[in-house]
Amino acid sequence: MRTSDQRRGGILGGLLITGLVLAGIAVIGTVYVMRNVHVSEGAGHGDVAIDIPGGRFEIHGKDKVDPASLGVPVYPGAVWAKESGGASFEWVANDERDSKAFSVSGGAYITSDSVQMVEAWYKAQLPMWIIVEKHGHTEFELKEGGYRRIVAIAEKKGETHIGVASIGQPAAN
Repeated sequence: MRTSDQRRGGILGGLLITGLVLAGIAVIGTVYVMRNVHVSEGAGHGDVAIDIPGGRFEIHGKDKVDPASLGVPVYPGAVWAKESGGASFEWVANDERDSKAFSVSGGAYITSDSVQMVEAWYKAQLPMWIIVEKHGHTEFELKEGGYRRIVAIAEKKGETHIGVASIGQPAAN
């Protein structure tokens, strides 16, 4: 009987020590992050910078995106929907060679024209794009030079909604 009590005590002791070590690592990690990570709001609306050891992560928000800057034509007569916007993300490393940038931009438009009319117009405007049917809507897609552009068309509440997005390098957005 005595041996089983010693084993049980050894296991419990080992678990207790492991728990204390993990708690200590969590405290040290939290202190390190609090001292070395700084978040600041940028000069522009929606801009945020996060400074961490090794560099800076910058986020630049955009309230409205010009689809022409995305390389996507806007359907004639379509109006801008308020829930649109975009952001660019950039990692600026302390060593400039390791800096990277990535951008996500998008917009939403609404028209009273039928889905079929809008799809026909985009087929004529974007003949080289791939057309994909997804979950009740149509997407026109182009993957080129490190970025991707998408036009999504769907009917909602008797209106045709047109989503435009570009994902990739900021120069492409």
